Amino acid sequence: MDPTLLVLASTSLGVLVGLATALAVQGARRAGARRAAEMRPELPEVATALLDEIDIFAVVLDASLTPVYANPTARQERHISDDQIHDAEFLGRARRVMSTGAPEILEPDPNDPSDTVKIHIVRLQKRFVVVLAEDLGEEQRVNTMRRDFIANVSHELKTPIAAIGLLSEAVQQAADEPEVVRDFSRSLVKESRRLGELSRDIIQLSEAQSALRPEDREAVSLRDLVRGEVESHRSFATQHGIDLVVTDDSALDRDAMILGRPTSLGAAIANLLSNAIRHSPEGGRVGIGMSFDRKNFLVTVTDQGEGIPSEHLARIFERFYRVDGARTRGEGGTGLGLSIARHTMRAHGGDVDVWSQPGVGSSFTLTFPLHEPPGSRKSSKRAKKARRTLRSANDSAADAKRQASEAQTSDLRKGAQ
Repeated sequence: MDPTLLVLASTSLGVLVGLATALAVQGARRAGARRAAEMRPELPEVATALLDEIDIFAVVLDASLTPVYANPTARQERHISDDQIHDAEFLGRARRVMSTGAPEILEPDPNDPSDTVKIHIVRLQKRFVVVLAEDLGEEQRVNTMRRDFIANVSHELKTPIAAIGLLSEAVQQAADEPEVVRDFSRSLVKESRRLGELSRDIIQLSEAQSALRPEDREAVSLRDLVRGEVESHRSFATQHGIDLVVTDDSALDRDAMILGRPTSLGAAIANLLSNAIRHSPEGGRVGIGMSFDRKNFLVTVTDQGEGIPSEHLARIFERFYRVDGARTRGEGGTGLGLSIARHTMRAHGGDVDVWSQPGVGSSFTLTFPLHEPPGSRKSSKRAKKARRTLRSANDSAADAKRQASEAQTSDLRKGAQ
């Protein structure tokens, strides 16, 4: 064979072998990519975009139950730990969801107060499992408070209602005994008044706990509100032999205005006043002080009662909580007044604080965040500047008048000489 043909044949064969090898390698790579895609497919962009927007914990597991995605909420708050994800029972549920497509829900253990997480396991496109976790701790707390409140209200209402029923029957049976009827009637009035006060306070508490809507807000003069409540309690204080003393250390040229619900704010002040009067000894006095603290207006109600033991201070703002002994006076309240005051103040952006010392008395301070209309500070400065200018002008006029009078007197003396 011709050497030239032999070289050409060898070269062609080498090219063919190289081309076949390249095609085989490329085919193997494509097959590997297909197998990898089947083993670890890409998450749908729509799904990740949706999970990014929800505010509950969300984690996506692939076919091997390995986490491949976590939304921002899951990255910030881990409601499920790695140990829980790899727990045998959890993995069994996840595999069952992956194979059947039927979602499963893991409810919190009702016997374990620390278990507050509800878990949903849902399949996504037959290749992924989405784990959604929601912390129900706050919901459980609210439900517990609601149950306790209903139980407390039922207990508190039961007593006066039962008493009214028994007294009514007793009045009927003693119809021929006027003195007995009068005694029972007085008791009926007392119990009906107690029932009315309890109903009123429950309504006020419900109002205090509701969010303030824009239409509920109106400008309220705190000075006028405080003085109005004090005057309305004068008669009640007189009946108990208590003197009400009002002191106003606030700058009178500064407005004390707040945007809020006047009836609720008035109820908060009224509850503190009535408590202070009830818990002060006969012949004592209750002080009501008003002052400014930077951007806040402070109202302090001080009594001269027996004070509150330190172990009770942390709980006195709870609903229906009463302190026995030192804070009880024949006619106790409903146990809702301080709770109404705190809820009202916090709904208006303020708060209520207490200081107390057994044997000395107690002080409750309401902190009101003030509302200053736009430009009010500038207007105040302008008013002050105008007052200073007017005062200076008056002083100058007085000086000129005095000088003219002195000059006239001097001229008269010279003429007389």
